[in-house]
Amino acid sequence: MIARKSALVVLTNGLTGLLNYVALYVIARFYIFPKFAIGLLNFSIGFAAIFSIIANLGFPSAHIKRVSEGKDIGKCNATFFTIRLVLISLMTIATFSSIFIWRHVLHRGFQSELQEISVYIMLSYYILLALSQNFTVTYRAKKEIAISQLPMVFEATARTLATIYFVFMNYPVIYIVYTYIIGGFILFLSSYYFFKEPVEKPNKEIFLSYLKFAIPVSLASVSYIIMTNLDKVLVQLFWSYNEGADYFSIVRISRYINNITVAFGMLLLPTISYMAVMDRGKELKELSIKAERYLSMILMPIVFIMIFLAKPIIHIMLTDKFYTAIPILQILPLFALFDALERPYGTQLLGLDMPKFSRNRMLLMLSINTVLNIILIPRDIRSLNIRLAGMAGEGAAIATVVAYFAGLVYTRIVVYRLNKTGFNFAVIKHFFAAIISGMISNYIFTRIYIISRWYELVFAGIVALAIYVAILAIIREFRKEDMELFLDTANPLKMFGYIKDEINSKRTK
Repeated sequence: MIARKSALVVLTNGLTGLLNYVALYVIARFYIFPKFAIGLLNFSIGFAAIFSIIANLGFPSAHIKRVSEGKDIGKCNATFFTIRLVLISLMTIATFSSIFIWRHVLHRGFQSELQEISVYIMLSYYILLALSQNFTVTYRAKKEIAISQLPMVFEATARTLATIYFVFMNYPVIYIVYTYIIGGFILFLSSYYFFKEPVEKPNKEIFLSYLKFAIPVSLASVSYIIMTNLDKVLVQLFWSYNEGADYFSIVRISRYINNITVAFGMLLLPTISYMAVMDRGKELKELSIKAERYLSMILMPIVFIMIFLAKPIIHIMLTDKFYTAIPILQILPLFALFDALERPYGTQLLGLDMPKFSRNRMLLMLSINTVLNIILIPRDIRSLNIRLAGMAGEGAAIATVVAYFAGLVYTRIVVYRLNKTGFNFAVIKHFFAAIISGMISNYIFTRIYIISRWYELVFAGIVALAIYVAILAIIREFRKEDMELFLDTANPLKMFGYIKDEINSKRTK
């Protein structure tokens, strides 16, 4: 069932990512000022997302942890909702206060009036997002994956349709940012619609247990949000909308494949938490190793296909105007691979109630990422007369990949010391198979046959994947039971039956 639920998350996240890509494609292909619009989105999302730190602070993970352990769900919901409403209010106050200080105390400003307006709009979206997560996090804690995922699909659909309308009707660029408000309302309403769980009175004991778990995790979540948004702001501040658009576009494409990792992580935490409570340590260790193997097997070819076929991918998925982003696409997808290889073991530590290691990992990653961003992104810091690398989005991509690799190494060292889980050599087999298939595909589709249509790109991906699977089969890394698992997981009738059963169970409550 974990495999089917993971597949459902991959499917829905994939659909959401596809819809987000359609919106990006429409802007890039048909809007009169594509890079300006995408650059404005890049900045507003990065700026507002940094303050969304306050709305989280590790409490969503604490809610999942405690509910999956079997704590009273009515008291948990009441406690969690109360905490979140306070934090969302603080997030809003902090955002307005920072802009006031920036403008009226430090006497600084934005590059344009539109930038400030876009920040206020995006703040509204993050408020709606945080309110919606109050419900969807509860669904995730109960492993009701279909219910937790559907609102995201509805949100992406509404936002994409609004984007298409505003682009083809030639609305001003600020309306591209407004699409997030439209999607946010749909997300909140659909999340609330499915919520049938009890909500009692907040409980002090449960609050203290949440706080105990959330304090170390909060540092991890804070570090993560800063790390994944600081680069967007720095690229925009030190360069221009063009470089911001290049980087933002590749981030969107790269994070699309990261959805697979998110799918596994979403289910591993409650599953591992339950195993830990039941003292099933051996099964827990085996589950982590198995999850790493399948994540590596799935993601390795996707990452290297993106790297080796970067030029035709940008030509088809964006436009030739974005060829300046090719070096970014040849670097950034590696972060998704390193994140995938770390996720089973990082989730294992959380499930064992050891959030301090997640905190330490993210602090390490944030430190490395921040230093490298400052060194690699700007041309110089004039006020200090310091010349820097000036690599813009390419520098941001390098900083992200190095930080995620450091995080992977840290977690594996911790887990080895904890339960002697050594290196999984299946990962090496997947790596070499992916490299070989990528090189062969690059030679075929850049020298022998030039890709110019979307279906040719799809065909190239199928060829590369077939080569990859053939290599794994030859070295006996891809076996009959693997094929049976993938086919059973992807069975559309069984998937539809699972979704239908979960929705019906909500209606009968």
